[in-house]
Amino acid sequence: MHTNRILPIGILALSAIVTACQGTAIDNSTTSEGKSNSSDADSLISEFTLQESLLTASESYRVSNPTDTSYVTLSTSVQWPVTLGKNKITNLQDSIVYLMFDMKSTKELKNAIAKSVTDLSRYGLQGKIEKIDDIPESDVATKYYSSNALQLIECTEQTVTYSISSGEYMGGAHPNSQARPFTFILGEDRMVTFNYLFKPGSEKELMPKVLDAIAMNFSMSTDDLKKALNASPEEYLNNVYILNGTIAFHFNAYDILPYSYGAFEIYLMPYELDNILTPEACKLLLNQ
Repeated sequence: MHTNRILPIGILALSAIVTACQGTAIDNSTTSEGKSNSSDADSLISEFTLQESLLTASESYRVSNPTDTSYVTLSTSVQWPVTLGKNKITNLQDSIVYLMFDMKSTKELKNAIAKSVTDLSRYGLQGKIEKIDDIPESDVATKYYSSNALQLIECTEQTVTYSISSGEYMGGAHPNSQARPFTFILGEDRMVTFNYLFKPGSEKELMPKVLDAIAMNFSMSTDDLKKALNASPEEYLNNVYILNGTIAFHFNAYDILPYSYGAFEIYLMPYELDNILTPEACKLLLNQ
């Protein structure tokens, strides 16, 4: 099944209902006071048009061989940005297509989505493969899945943050999942990167703060965290984005800690890092 629908996201509006002391409703629309209140509200509210196209596709398959039968569901969902205020978003759209499908042209977006749920060759499935409408709920056969999604996380007048996530179970001890959050600066149509945020050579001063934040996330000491690490967090500092005015770092399961720790994020306040932030980052995050 392939669906393509546009979901406009509404603009927040304010309304006021005023009643007289006697309980009689008063229509303010024609009074000078009402006009004044309306004018005041308009001056306080900034309007930012956000429009997306939700592109989704999902297909199910039966895989049969002489020894057993299994089922596979492939699904993809993309919250495609159409309008974000009056900003140019060409680079944002190109980056989404590249990061999600390793393609360079947005013209191939729908074909890429369709291929993601119809091309089973990369999964190495053995047996007769048949497309089916639905997977029987009562069937005890093994059920596999692979899903990919682009989700809008946050949008302000200055930045927009998305996350590309994937989840998969094609056998093995447990499912696997990954996420790649990223932020774009709307006025510049430019992705936020580690080098955009931090001055060269800032890792030495940043790393203690990162380690402390990770340790706090798991309610453990920094020394105990260092003993548990499989890899240095410094190797994954490029997985950085902006959320609620903080600088966030995302770590997937297995990145730096055993699988049991799962995926997690840490959040650092920009004012605690102002001496290692670039002038551009200070302007964006601290209005300096």
